[in-house]
Amino acid sequence: MSEPMPSLGELELEVLRHVWREQPCTERRVWDLVQAERPVARTTVLKTMQRLEEKGLLVREAEAGRGPIRYRAVVEERRVLPALIRRFVERALGGSSAPLAAFLAESDADGLTAKDLEALRAIARKIEGRGKGGA
Repeated sequence: MSEPMPSLGELELEVLRHVWREQPCTERRVWDLVQAERPVARTTVLKTMQRLEEKGLLVREAEAGRGPIRYRAVVEERRVLPALIRRFVERALGGSSAPLAAFLAESDADGLTAKDLEALRAIARKIEGRGKGGA
Protein backbone atom coordinates (compact mmCIF):
# COMPACT_ATOMS: atom_id res chain seq x y z
CA MET A 1 0.00 0.00 0.00
CA SER A 2 1.77 3.15 -1.22
CA GLU A 3 -0.73 5.60 0.29
CA PRO A 4 -0.39 6.68 3.93
CA MET A 5 -2.09 4.38 6.39
CA PRO A 6 -5.57 5.71 7.22
CA SER A 7 -6.45 6.36 10.84
CA LEU A 8 -8.09 3.40 12.53
CA GLY A 9 -10.44 3.41 15.49
CA GLU A 10 -10.40 0.73 18.17
CA LEU A 11 -13.25 -1.30 16.65
CA GLU A 12 -11.82 -0.94 13.14
CA LEU A 13 -8.51 -2.38 14.30
CA GLU A 14 -10.27 -5.18 16.18
CA VAL A 15 -12.33 -6.09 13.10
CA LEU A 16 -9.24 -5.98 10.89
CA ARG A 17 -7.40 -8.30 13.32
CA HIS A 18 -10.22 -10.84 13.06
CA VAL A 19 -10.29 -10.65 9.27
CA TRP A 20 -6.51 -11.19 9.12
CA ARG A 21 -6.87 -14.37 11.20
CA GLU A 22 -10.01 -15.77 9.57
CA GLN A 23 -9.97 -14.55 5.96
CA PRO A 24 -11.86 -14.88 3.84
CA CYS A 25 -14.69 -14.48 6.32
CA THR A 26 -18.26 -13.29 6.47
CA GLU A 27 -19.51 -10.27 8.36
CA ARG A 28 -21.42 -12.72 10.58
CA ARG A 29 -18.20 -14.55 11.53
CA VAL A 30 -16.45 -11.28 12.38
CA TRP A 31 -19.43 -10.18 14.46
CA ASP A 32 -19.38 -13.49 16.36
CA LEU A 33 -15.68 -13.00 17.12
CA VAL A 34 -16.14 -9.41 18.28
CA GLN A 35 -19.19 -10.46 20.35
CA ALA A 36 -17.02 -12.99 22.17
CA GLU A 37 -14.86 -10.09 23.40
CA ARG A 38 -17.49 -7.41 24.04
CA PRO A 39 -21.14 -6.66 23.34
CA VAL A 40 -21.67 -4.85 20.04
CA ALA A 41 -24.56 -4.61 17.60
CA ARG A 42 -24.21 -6.57 14.40
CA THR A 43 -25.03 -3.43 12.40
CA THR A 44 -22.11 -1.67 14.10
CA VAL A 45 -19.70 -4.38 12.94
CA LEU A 46 -21.16 -4.29 9.43
CA LYS A 47 -20.80 -0.49 9.28
CA THR A 48 -17.23 -0.80 10.55
CA MET A 49 -16.44 -3.31 7.82
CA GLN A 50 -17.96 -0.96 5.23
CA ARG A 51 -15.75 1.88 6.51
CA LEU A 52 -12.69 -0.37 6.27
CA GLU A 53 -13.71 -1.19 2.71
CA GLU A 54 -14.03 2.56 1.94
CA LYS A 55 -10.57 3.11 3.41
CA GLY A 56 -9.21 0.47 1.05
CA LEU A 57 -8.31 -2.02 3.78
CA LEU A 58 -10.98 -4.67 3.10
CA VAL A 59 -12.40 -6.06 -0.12
CA ARG A 60 -15.56 -8.07 -0.71
CA GLU A 61 -15.47 -11.44 -2.43
CA ALA A 62 -18.88 -12.45 -3.74
CA GLU A 63 -19.27 -16.16 -4.37
CA ALA A 64 -21.02 -17.46 -7.46
CA GLY A 65 -24.72 -17.69 -6.85
CA ARG A 66 -26.26 -16.39 -3.67
CA GLY A 67 -23.63 -17.40 -1.14
CA PRO A 68 -22.60 -15.03 1.63
CA ILE A 69 -20.26 -12.15 0.90
CA ARG A 70 -16.81 -12.80 2.28
CA TYR A 71 -14.24 -10.19 3.20
CA ARG A 72 -10.50 -10.26 2.77
CA ALA A 73 -7.86 -7.80 3.96
CA VAL A 74 -6.19 -5.83 1.19
CA VAL A 75 -3.08 -5.07 3.22
CA GLU A 76 -1.07 -7.44 5.40
CA GLU A 77 -0.92 -7.08 9.16
CA ARG A 78 2.87 -6.73 9.05
CA ARG A 79 2.43 -3.54 7.01
CA VAL A 80 -0.36 -1.99 9.08
CA LEU A 81 0.93 -2.42 12.63
CA PRO A 82 4.30 -0.66 12.17
CA ALA A 83 2.52 2.32 10.60
CA LEU A 84 0.08 2.49 13.52
CA ILE A 85 2.87 2.24 16.08
CA ARG A 86 4.88 4.91 14.26
CA ARG A 87 1.82 7.21 14.27
CA PHE A 88 1.29 6.54 18.00
CA VAL A 89 4.93 7.37 18.79
CA GLU A 90 4.77 10.57 16.75
CA ARG A 91 1.43 11.81 18.07
CA ALA A 92 1.21 10.51 21.62
CA LEU A 93 4.89 10.40 22.56
CA GLY A 94 6.17 13.42 20.65
CA GLY A 95 8.30 11.29 18.34
CA SER A 96 10.35 9.69 21.10
CA SER A 97 10.35 5.91 21.46
CA ALA A 98 11.92 6.12 24.92
CA PRO A 99 8.58 6.19 26.82
CA LEU A 100 7.44 3.13 24.88
CA ALA A 101 10.68 1.29 25.66
CA ALA A 102 10.38 2.32 29.32
CA PHE A 103 6.82 1.04 29.42
CA LEU A 104 7.91 -2.33 28.04
CA ALA A 105 10.81 -2.52 30.49
CA GLU A 106 8.58 -1.67 33.46
CA SER A 107 5.53 -3.65 32.39
CA ASP A 108 4.35 -6.64 34.33
CA ALA A 109 6.55 -9.56 33.29
CA ASP A 110 3.47 -11.80 33.36
CA GLY A 111 2.15 -9.87 30.35
CA LEU A 112 5.17 -10.73 28.22
CA THR A 113 5.62 -14.21 26.81
CA ALA A 114 8.98 -15.87 26.22
CA LYS A 115 8.44 -15.14 22.53
CA ASP A 116 7.80 -11.45 23.32
CA LEU A 117 10.97 -11.25 25.41
CA GLU A 118 13.07 -12.87 22.68
CA ALA A 119 11.64 -10.46 20.10
CA LEU A 120 12.54 -7.52 22.37
CA ARG A 121 16.08 -8.87 22.81
CA ALA A 122 16.45 -9.18 19.03
CA ILE A 123 15.25 -5.60 18.60
CA ALA A 124 17.72 -4.40 21.25
CA ARG A 125 20.58 -6.22 19.48
CA LYS A 126 19.58 -4.64 16.18
CA ILE A 127 19.48 -1.16 17.73
CA GLU A 128 22.84 -1.69 19.44
CA GLY A 129 24.31 -2.84 16.12
CA ARG A 130 23.18 0.39 14.47
CA GLY A 131 24.77 2.41 17.24
CA LYS A 132 28.12 0.73 16.63
CA GLY A 133 28.00 1.45 12.91
CA GLY A 134 26.71 -2.05 12.13
CA ALA A 135 23.56 -3.20 10.34
